[in-house]
Amino acid sequence: MRKFTDANGVEWTVFEVKRQSGSTERWSYLPEPFGAGWLCFESARTKRRLTPIPVRWREYRDEQLEQMLRAAQPVNRPRFSGEHRPVIE
Repeated sequence: MRKFTDANGVEWTVFEVKRQSGSTERWSYLPEPFGAGWLCFESARTKRRLTPIPVRWREYRDEQLEQMLRAAQPVNRPRFSGEHRPVIE
């Protein structure tokens, strides 16, 4: 996992998402290219996915991570109305 701040001052957390080793289950809700996993970019307001996962991405400079962030696909997060909002305890 890495953290960096982009040129706009937004703080991002970057991490890999992969299936457990030995699992043959496919994530049916994702397009085929994401089947082997992806690099997740997450801020307080948005999330993005990048595939394939670049080799040695943890060693990249912040500027390189920001370039990959721009290439990553935005993730649609569910929006909840007041009465359907999940309760967090």
